[in-house]
Amino acid sequence: MKKLFAAALLLSGVSVMAQGMNLKGRVLDKLDMKGVPGAVVKVSGSATSVTTDAEGRFTISGTLDALGRFTRKSGEPYFLGGDLFVEAMEPGQTARVEIFGASGESLASAEHGLKPGWNRIGALPDRNRNFLGFARIKVGGDTWVKRMLHTGGPVPGSWFAGNAAVTRPLAKAAAGQLDITADKLLKKSVAYTNDVADLGDIVLDYPERKLGVGAAPIYGATVLFDGSKGKTAAAAELKAKWKDWPRFTPSDIMFRIVRDPEFPNDTVGHAALQSCCNTTWGYDDIQATVGIYADFQVHVEFNGMGAYDTPFDIAAPNANASDPTGSGQPGYINSGVYVASRYEIQIQSWSTDAAQIPGAHDMGAIVNDYTPVTNQNKPNGVWQAYDITYRNARFSGTTMTSNPFMSVWWNGVQTHNNRKVNAAASGLSNHSGEEHADTTVYGLKLQSEGRDVRYRNIWIRKLNLADPQTNLGY
Repeated sequence: MKKLFAAALLLSGVSVMAQGMNLKGRVLDKLDMKGVPGAVVKVSGSATSVTTDAEGRFTISGTLDALGRFTRKSGEPYFLGGDLFVEAMEPGQTARVEIFGASGESLASAEHGLKPGWNRIGALPDRNRNFLGFARIKVGGDTWVKRMLHTGGPVPGSWFAGNAAVTRPLAKAAAGQLDITADKLLKKSVAYTNDVADLGDIVLDYPERKLGVGAAPIYGATVLFDGSKGKTAAAAELKAKWKDWPRFTPSDIMFRIVRDPEFPNDTVGHAALQSCCNTTWGYDDIQATVGIYADFQVHVEFNGMGAYDTPFDIAAPNANASDPTGSGQPGYINSGVYVASRYEIQIQSWSTDAAQIPGAHDMGAIVNDYTPVTNQNKPNGVWQAYDITYRNARFSGTTMTSNPFMSVWWNGVQTHNNRKVNAAASGLSNHSGEEHADTTVYGLKLQSEGRDVRYRNIWIRKLNLADPQTNLGY
């Protein structure tokens, strides 16, 4: 018996042909070089994946087999009590078990259907003689070999077996690949040459930036108003993310949830935010209470309707009059997007003739400061969009050391290239109340100017702009 036991130990010396892996790193996004939480990091060709933590970090640990796939040590077939136990990793797998003698002669062969998890296979040969040989077990694309020793007897209770070995020759991988995906960021594949390595910072880029109407919120954006999820959701969003302005005379929000004029017959699925209703500057504006950042990019879509209709939810715009700048005409519109609640990008009736360039207080202007370089205006009833990148003023104590800067794209065309914003001339003298030299950071503001202008798809993304440059091509 001692000799038999020693033989079993000798036969068990077959090593598992597998290698350990431990890879780690951090996933960042290109805009602010901060960690991306929830990114999926996957070993190429494997089902093994992990997600990044709150700081964008990940660690992948496991055993890599000769095929470059992760396995678990517990996944090796094993003998117990004369039976063979085989693990299936997915439904529909089969195990082919072949028994060979010491000289390689075939003694038995059988195919066994498997269910996910461990399976007990009892169809091993009952030999009434001493037997030295091996079993070959195939599951999917993997093959294991196990040495076997049988000492005779009516039942195969004395099978001995060594460790499993993958029969394909092990060539240590010179390179592998991780595939990294994250919401609204481009997929990235990263090659590694060492199975145990710190891959450092892996920077994910953005898809080509879409500007203008329909630009979806990018990674990390805060949605201030959507409109695509119906009136109930829109009303909840307005209440949760906006407040009445001015802050010194608070009242209920006067802006309304109405139909989206692009979908005039849809009373449920699409909604818009209607500026309403006071003709006095600075009353019944709304100011965002979330997404309050010093440096940011913001996307705002707007649609001029003209004079208010009765009932107010009508989605048919008033046509522009022959003189579109005439404030007494039914088609006349007026509102404004106040960046950081201080600097107005004008929304006001103006010619749609591209040859006519608006002035410093007209459509598309940074009010009282800069005229747009091109006229991208659309008629009433057509959605338009401003994409704005803004860098807040810098201060030393209460002393401004750097003016604000902004760039503006109007319907996807750049109309302001890194403008240096100049004090009260940028519209503060109108009614803002948030002064040019005020160190407080304020949220986005939308103006009510007594005309029906509608908004949707408003979102803002925090930036960290170290340099006074806002003409960013992301």
